[in-house]
Amino acid sequence: MPVSFEVTYCIPIGHVARCCSIPKGQGRLHIVGDKKDVWQGTLALMVLKTLEALGPLHGYGIARRIEQTRGDLLSVNYGTLYPALLKLEQEGYIASEWGVSDNNRKAKYYKLTRAGGKQLEREARDWQQTTAILARFLASKERA
Repeated sequence: MPVSFEVTYCIPIGHVARCCSIPKGQGRLHIVGDKKDVWQGTLALMVLKTLEALGPLHGYGIARRIEQTRGDLLSVNYGTLYPALLKLEQEGYIASEWGVSDNNRKAKYYKLTRAGGKQLEREARDWQQTTAILARFLASKERA
């Protein structure tokens, strides 16, 4: 059963963390068995990393690769993926062009730009720092 709640979290951007609030219905934790939706703050990073690793892909291919890479523990919400792809394209981190998919259908293919490669490096570094901080915090045994 979907659980909807309002969430506030920080997305590392450059050297500064920008805090964002997700309105109800947009930041959704969808539990299906053991699968969880990909959180919006991490989706851009996973898209950029997927395109770096595999080269040009259409949206469905990106979603499937993210799900497969995470051992099918994550479920990519297409209502979140396509706006994220559009935003990444508008920011110049990815480019797109129309092509034909394996099943002979028209599909939009996305590829990483040079700016996207640099953004991927920044975001990966920032997320590694953030997770290291959280790991230290969670490992702390001090009591207030």
